[in-house]
Amino acid sequence: MKTNIPSWLQQTAILLLWGLVYYLSGLMSLKFDDTNSAIAIVWFPPGVAVAAFLSARWRHYPALILIFVLASVLQDRAWQNLPTFLISVGYSLLEMPANVLIAWIVRRFARPNDDLHVIILWICSTFVISMLDALIVAGGYAFFSGQPIMTTIWNGFVADVTGIFFATTVVMGFVNKRGHQAFLPWTKLLGGFALLLSICALTVFIFGYSDTWLKTEAPALYFALSCLPIVLSLMLALVWGNRGGSIGLLVLGLIVIHFTDMHQGPFFLHKLSLVESLLLALSYLSATALLIVFVRVLRRSTTRFNPDTGRLSGNGVLYRLEPETGKFTWENDLSSLLDSASLTEFDTVEKVLSHVHPSDREKLNQHWFNSMSSQHDTVIFRIKSNNDEWLTLVDSGGITMANADSLIIVGNWQSSHYDLAI
Repeated sequence: MKTNIPSWLQQTAILLLWGLVYYLSGLMSLKFDDTNSAIAIVWFPPGVAVAAFLSARWRHYPALILIFVLASVLQDRAWQNLPTFLISVGYSLLEMPANVLIAWIVRRFARPNDDLHVIILWICSTFVISMLDALIVAGGYAFFSGQPIMTTIWNGFVADVTGIFFATTVVMGFVNKRGHQAFLPWTKLLGGFALLLSICALTVFIFGYSDTWLKTEAPALYFALSCLPIVLSLMLALVWGNRGGSIGLLVLGLIVIHFTDMHQGPFFLHKLSLVESLLLALSYLSATALLIVFVRVLRRSTTRFNPDTGRLSGNGVLYRLEPETGKFTWENDLSSLLDSASLTEFDTVEKVLSHVHPSDREKLNQHWFNSMSSQHDTVIFRIKSNNDEWLTLVDSGGITMANADSLIIVGNWQSSHYDLAI
């Protein structure tokens, strides 16, 4: 049974969910806060914010910024008096421009048919914008509060970069639907559970190791063992896909940071402070996150799709169009593409074009009615699903043929790879 939930209510729920994830990531980060450090070394909210801005529509940015600022105020418990509240709001607002700018650069300059370009653009923009943010925000804070300027800038830069690499990778693994499967074969399901348990057990052993033998007698072996959870996490990403990689990375991160915060593990070395050990642990997790991102790119590159249109493999949905009457007849269930779409909503050209993105309506109209040959060119267009999301489809195989005393156009709609570039 179809539930008619208003689109504004769905969007509000999504925005509030982003705020909840942002809030929880901040609470988790504060658990590892070091009172001797001027700023938080472990800070995941920027990564959540970047993922939100990468996924949301432009018009939702102001609402997201407001929600994230309010979540930061709740994290700081800064509502007791007006000066504390205003300071918390000010610091929270200063965090937002860098996150918005990183997402804008990726969305503005990314090439939709080049996943590797998207990832490199995200990495480079994160480094550059985080450095500028650290120089301006962290440096300004250090200058006015009397903290060591270079140390504060460096810690702020590393905290932003590692937080974005780790948290954005985790969140986007759940948000990104590319390669999503409704179910996994039981062999992959059991294999994934075995890998997840192995990640937990091995990471707890390595980072919770309290004896001195490995640290003193075989330090090289101890560091080598710390690479095994990374390998298992990559294998989980291959077996379970995007979400599996995020689950493995999240579990690995929680265990690593927990034991590092307890002064245990291969990163808590002699003569290193807690801040330096946390920075090593965060760098370790960031490297793992980037490896998982590149594994995702490799998995997508093996998916069969047309490099020009991004058309994914599969039969798609066939249609017949009568140009004289503008009537559509669909041969397959449209819900496979458009989320429980009713055929009556797409039985005429006017109704179909009403769902198409305004920028693509004329292009699609010309595709059907202004072709001078019997073979129509392939065209890519965006259409709104019943979930109020813009999907990218490919209209391919359009052929004009005679049917009794009239002409009909036979075509095919298929999902495109390019609506899921991030």
